[in-house]
Amino acid sequence: MHSGHPQDNLTRREMLRLSAAGAAVWRGMTLFAPAATQATPASPATTTERELYSTLLKTWCDGLIARQIVAMRDPAFYGGLLCPSCALIHGRCGDAVYPLLKMAHSTGEEKYVGAAKLVHEWSEAQVSRPDGSWINDVTLGQWQGITVFHAIALAEALAHHGAVLDAAIRSAWTARLAAAAKFLDGFISINTGNVNYPATATLAFVLCGQVLGEPRYVDRGSKLAQRVMDQFTPDGFLFGEGHPPDGVSPKGCRPVDLGYNVEESLPALALYSVLTGDKRVEQQVVSALKTHMEFQLPDGAWDNSWGTRNYKWSWWGSRTSDGCHPGFLLMAGHDPRFREVARRNLELMGACTHAGLIYGGPDYKAHGDLPCIHHTFTHAKALATALDRCSFSAEPARAAIPRDEPYGLRSFPVIGTHLAATGPWRATVTEYDREYQEHVQAGSGSGGGHVSGGALSVLYHVELGPILTASMTRYETIEIPNQQQERAAPHMPLTPRIECNAGDTYTSLNDYTASLSATRSGAEVVFEAHGRLMSNAHKAMEGEDPMYEVKWMMDESAVELRALVRGQLPASASLQFIVPVIARQSERVEQASPQSVRIFKSKGSLAVSVDAAHRFEPIPGERTFNLVPGFEAVPFIIEMQPGNQVSVRIESSEA
Repeated sequence: MHSGHPQDNLTRREMLRLSAAGAAVWRGMTLFAPAATQATPASPATTTERELYSTLLKTWCDGLIARQIVAMRDPAFYGGLLCPSCALIHGRCGDAVYPLLKMAHSTGEEKYVGAAKLVHEWSEAQVSRPDGSWINDVTLGQWQGITVFHAIALAEALAHHGAVLDAAIRSAWTARLAAAAKFLDGFISINTGNVNYPATATLAFVLCGQVLGEPRYVDRGSKLAQRVMDQFTPDGFLFGEGHPPDGVSPKGCRPVDLGYNVEESLPALALYSVLTGDKRVEQQVVSALKTHMEFQLPDGAWDNSWGTRNYKWSWWGSRTSDGCHPGFLLMAGHDPRFREVARRNLELMGACTHAGLIYGGPDYKAHGDLPCIHHTFTHAKALATALDRCSFSAEPARAAIPRDEPYGLRSFPVIGTHLAATGPWRATVTEYDREYQEHVQAGSGSGGGHVSGGALSVLYHVELGPILTASMTRYETIEIPNQQQERAAPHMPLTPRIECNAGDTYTSLNDYTASLSATRSGAEVVFEAHGRLMSNAHKAMEGEDPMYEVKWMMDESAVELRALVRGQLPASASLQFIVPVIARQSERVEQASPQSVRIFKSKGSLAVSVDAAHRFEPIPGERTFNLVPGFEAVPFIIEMQPGNQVSVRIESSEA
């Protein structure tokens, strides 16, 4: 091991104790034996479902190894995983030790052991600190909270697959885990960072206690879990993804992020409850999973169009968290739909995987954007956990999830968001007024938030897939090392909006004080919002204060979008209604007239039309794109005049 590492500060007595504790875990195991578990054992029978998890995990691990730096022996690079998109080594790549050792134990192939050792050594050389912590990045982020994630990965690697390591390496890694546990013991509280840190620390402490033979850490995790229980709303949302974590907005909303909840916090709490037998936590997790499940779309996507941290939203989840699969699979005995939720998301991730890495959204590859390797090494951990901890008994019939059904209207006041489902259409409309501000990384942006103001943040068709989606109001790197940079190609916000350019840009997406109503009459659902055109900084125009009205109407046959602005605009201002409809460059677009366009998709087509008093501006030949959540789109732009309503109609025709 490298000198100056935290384990070098341990006494000889501590080293001997830890070595003995580690040996107890491996006693009776042989090299490349089947992996042992401490929770629900995986079924030895191979099912199609289990094979899906195994195959994707192997694909990702092979993709990681293909990007591991081995030719350059400089310790600044040797063993690190080079990111194709960011052209750097992400500091958290050491988390890959767990999925890599899982593959080594499952396949018996030495290459996975070697890769795990190398990435661990890179991590120790570059982002390990004498106090027992790891930092987020070599130069871009000094945040130590990520120690909780690496500690979980290292503990799981040792607990399940330490048999593939020699005794000296096992002892050294166990000592390093002890140093991390000691750091976390003095660092983590219910107020550390966002709620995902104390939530995942409950699991980290229990795993460390088990691997190290230290019951006090198990007790520490249990006490912290009881504090986390106070962070749930009565309807099952885990809140605390924002500052202050327990704050309430003027509209009574809590800081909630779907991506972090389903991919990180809830899975950690689920496994914590299994390992400790904590029924209170288990019951709360089941309730929360049912609530969060309402936001999965039929293709397996997570609708985080409204979340506080949706700057990291990828259609399949969130950029640097782990994955929803362990949480839903571990709790599948409580609700058979949970297993289906995990499987659909897995299938979507597989569809977004190319050349061994998962891309940041469905259209990244088609648009020419490269994959960030961070997505792969973190989400590979979730698949390893699913395979090590969860049961894959005989496969049940595929279950329906909530948004498969045309249930009408459901509302969630604590996040200011409504869901509609009528005929083939699924929609999300939001007035959520909790904005996330990053306080950890100096220099991060603060002007690109989640949409509000009554925005239509998702429109989905059960056969044709995503039609409209939100993005950030303006793309900015809120977390500098954890978001990709835009390329020199057409980009724009993807949310349907009224937009006024008058020096600054003012839209219908930024008014946190806007009013929103949602009504249902039979199969028809109508949303109506009234607010002010505001900038990304939530500032209104000087002088006259133009007001907007938007109405989103949907029934079984079509969706109609209406937009109106009242008031006086500056003489130099331009006013537009912009509706970017999701369509890859490969999807044919035919314009029959200035008011009518048809987009051809694999399972049918969309007809998009504007009322006779208006026309679409010329459609560009090249698609626009946004990194959040990763779609190409055709921007339908209509010039507006104050006082004149614009109406856009979207109809589907199945093949």
